[in-house]
Amino acid sequence: MKTNYLFPHKFKTISGILFIVATLVMFYLLLIDDSEIINLDTTVFAVMNDDIFGKMKYFEFIPNDIFDELLISVFVISGLVFAFSKEKIEDEMTAKIRLESLVWSTYVNYLLFFLCVWFVYGSIIYTVMMIALFTHLLFFIIRFNWKLYTFKHSADHEE
Repeated sequence: MKTNYLFPHKFKTISGILFIVATLVMFYLLLIDDSEIINLDTTVFAVMNDDIFGKMKYFEFIPNDIFDELLISVFVISGLVFAFSKEKIEDEMTAKIRLESLVWSTYVNYLLFFLCVWFVYGSIIYTVMMIALFTHLLFFIIRFNWKLYTFKHSADHEE
């Protein structure tokens, strides 16, 4: 079966480790302690920037702590590589489980987002929208690996 869109299997382990670490750090910052773990203040180029009580500015250099940008980049890149790396045995059943998991995670993510739109109010909705960007990938990885695990173990018991 041709799977040109998948990364090589050799990337799965390191991307999985990076993804787990980034996920744990993000949850720690979001749920437990939102203070700065690491301060990486630097000057960055901003296409758009608005100060809290200022006007919108375009194409300028601004001071910024880039720890959150680096953390989100590690989360997204490692998550995509981990989610879309080939398995040791990549067959039609693995592709079917991958597709079903992708569809399932899309439905669940948008159902939860829809519920939040109707039941979460105030400025916290922006946090919910930010979380919704990451949960789709997280739901897919969890469901795909769980279904793959249960399929492999049910096949072991049948033999």
